[in-house]
Amino acid sequence: MNRVWCGMAAPIALLLAGCGSLLPSERDETLSPFGDYLDTEIRYSQAIPGKTTRSQLFELGFDPLSQGNGKMLSFVDVRLMFVQPNIPISYLPDGLIQCLEAKDRCVGYAFEFSKTDTQRVGSFWADLFNFSKRREVKGWSFRTVFVLVDDVLVHKVSNGEPNIRRMVVKKNPLGPIQGAGEFFSDQLK
Repeated sequence: MNRVWCGMAAPIALLLAGCGSLLPSERDETLSPFGDYLDTEIRYSQAIPGKTTRSQLFELGFDPLSQGNGKMLSFVDVRLMFVQPNIPISYLPDGLIQCLEAKDRCVGYAFEFSKTDTQRVGSFWADLFNFSKRREVKGWSFRTVFVLVDDVLVHKVSNGEPNIRRMVVKKNPLGPIQGAGEFFSDQLK
């Protein structure tokens, strides 16, 4: 029966306590050619340093021009990203040393893909009157950097969060008047 009433006009629906579907939701996605974290990781693993070419990397879906959401890095960007003042260059992986020696023949691509869904959960009335707002966040994120010398992959690195699960709770004991003092002081300025 609640479903019937929740689908009615807004004034009637606001009177009902069981209409949790009236709480707002949000979806945030950095568009990518990958369906999920596992798909991204599988494609990442198919890029092999010393063998994969730039065009093959693009075919795997890591193309900043056609797929978007990628940064094109110059040799200087790659150096600033990986070379740290307190770490000797000899500690760097061979592919990065090869990049440093190649200078202008070295380029990089950095990608960050993510998808999160945020649902407001809890009491409709507590949310409406600003006493308590609860958000449940679910999703994934994947970040990677590819370094190429003369159009051949020489180094890759990745990190990410395969299973984001967070609960964000904001409580306002004074409900709708919480923050009113700040509002009025801003109006007097």
